[in-house]
Amino acid sequence: MEPVSEVLFSLFRGTPRHEEWVVSCLEGAWPGLLGERLACVCRPLALEKSRLVVEVLDPLWVQALADLQEEMLAKLQAATGGAVRSLRFK
Repeated sequence: MEPVSEVLFSLFRGTPRHEEWVVSCLEGAWPGLLGERLACVCRPLALEKSRLVVEVLDPLWVQALADLQEEMLAKLQAATGGAVRSLRFK
């Protein structure tokens, strides 16, 4: 049986609203996916051709997030059924 998230993402896959849908879902799940501490310093901003743009609210965290990028990406890929393939910090 497929996870509910995969079914929901598949409903919008291939539509103009797919990227917007993925970001909206991530916004709601962000603290649970990355933890409260990281959720306080960054947030999902946009999905552009499978690259998630992550807004960094505190510039002092940019390097720390870059160091955690692989771990974050693995969690986000699993949560989105592979819709997120890379990250960009802004």
